[in-house]
Amino acid sequence: MTLAYTFWHRPQTGIGAEGYERDLALFHERLAMLGGGQVPGFAGSYSLRVPPLPWQDSEGYEDWYLVDDFAALGVLAEAAVDPTRLERHDALAGAVLDGAGGLYGLRAGRTLPAEGTWVGWARKRPGIGYAELFSDLETRVETGSLSAVWQRQLVLGPAPEFRLEGAGPVDVAGLEPVQALSTSPIR
Repeated sequence: MTLAYTFWHRPQTGIGAEGYERDLALFHERLAMLGGGQVPGFAGSYSLRVPPLPWQDSEGYEDWYLVDDFAALGVLAEAAVDPTRLERHDALAGAVLDGAGGLYGLRAGRTLPAEGTWVGWARKRPGIGYAELFSDLETRVETGSLSAVWQRQLVLGPAPEFRLEGAGPVDVAGLEPVQALSTSPIR
């Protein structure tokens, strides 16, 4: 199962979005150099601009770091602060006001969202079984009403259990919506 370490953050007061986004893009470019088998299990990373979320009261950013498994997550954590990336990592970390993280597993669909993808965060409704819910969600991916379904793997922060991606809002009987938004990639 593809895993994604997700990090929500926003810049400190007085740090402009343009410079912050430039530094984010440079950090992800440095991480991209890890691809091609240099770091086993690392599949890529990207940042999204996000509106206020229930667990982050102002606009901010959402970083996704994709890995093949739990072992690759540890390898990536070490590589992100190795001598070739430490200065860029520390500069960016010093600009972050606050942050929260999560670990999600791809249950169905594709790993990278398309430009302008709708995102819905949700929690499972009481009384709904996982088998029934996953059958419904997988069908929605197969028919194209959803492009991806991510499920939280560890509770590391305040985000809900499910992240759905698609072209537009989707009502799923087994899920209670928490937040719906459109994302904008940082390039």
